[in-house]
Amino acid sequence: MEKQIWGQERVLSSLRGAIRQGHVSHAYLFLGSAGMGKKTIADYFAKTLQCEAGGEEPCGHCKSCMAFSSGNHPDVIYVRPEKKTLGVEDIRSQIGETVDLKQYRYRYKIYIVEDADLMTVQAQNAFLKTLEEPPAQVVFLLLAQRESVFLPTILSRVVRMKLQPLSDTEVARYLLENTALAQQEAAIYASYAQGSIGRALELMEDTSFQQMRQEVLEKLAALPAVSLAEALQYAKEWEKYKNEPRFLDIIYLWYRDILAAKLLMEENSLIQKDQRNQIFQAAGRMCAAEAAKKASAVWEAKKSLVQNGNFRLTLEVMLMKLKGEQI
Repeated sequence: MEKQIWGQERVLSSLRGAIRQGHVSHAYLFLGSAGMGKKTIADYFAKTLQCEAGGEEPCGHCKSCMAFSSGNHPDVIYVRPEKKTLGVEDIRSQIGETVDLKQYRYRYKIYIVEDADLMTVQAQNAFLKTLEEPPAQVVFLLLAQRESVFLPTILSRVVRMKLQPLSDTEVARYLLENTALAQQEAAIYASYAQGSIGRALELMEDTSFQQMRQEVLEKLAALPAVSLAEALQYAKEWEKYKNEPRFLDIIYLWYRDILAAKLLMEENSLIQKDQRNQIFQAAGRMCAAEAAKKASAVWEAKKSLVQNGNFRLTLEVMLMKLKGEQI
């Protein structure tokens, strides 16, 4: 498994142990943010459980493994919402109508429930009836980002597997070994990925993110020279990024790099090395305490928006602090 999945050694070790000891549970809940590898791990676990070699990872060559790889495994069923939520009818039609039928030919009958946290309360109650008395050879693998939406009765009947964010170094290493990115580019995308390889790969292909980053960085470089009125105009222009979670990360990393340049005075300390000239120029215009204060102002803005603060007002306050105005 570990050859296919980066990080998550604790989860992988637990799954291997369950297989080795013959204590496979009837239900698992894989928890983690988007792009962290929930589906990849669930797929490998399912493939391993069905593998005719009976090892702790799939052999890749038996009939079961070949069927899984082709996307046509008869005893692995994917459950997906038909609409925006996973409703009672989804549970009944995709699980309830088939769960009592004997598996086609392999050891288990495995249901992989994608976006399980989209289950309505009514759907969870319908699913609970099956979880309470599951057929002997049925295994449920639930994938979710949010644990809090599940009923306590559901959580008490599943084995929870929480995926941890990877370090920036691990994400960058993956990108270097599996894409054509140069080291500098890999480090930049990793810094914005928040521990998720999937998110880093998405950003690579996201031209809108690249355009946003370029625009924001250009404005940050010009910020010291513009008037306060012009700076506040940025808040209006940046309203188009209201629903873009990485917007403030770009600004925060800018001041983080300025502080690193000021204190360490070396390029290797920078995350956004493609901006090194502008960063060192900015570092030459402020002291370390000022750079730290500006980074703190951005962090405060991030916290305010998480708490549903007014976007425009939050940015205006942040920009005034970045201009050195007393609030």
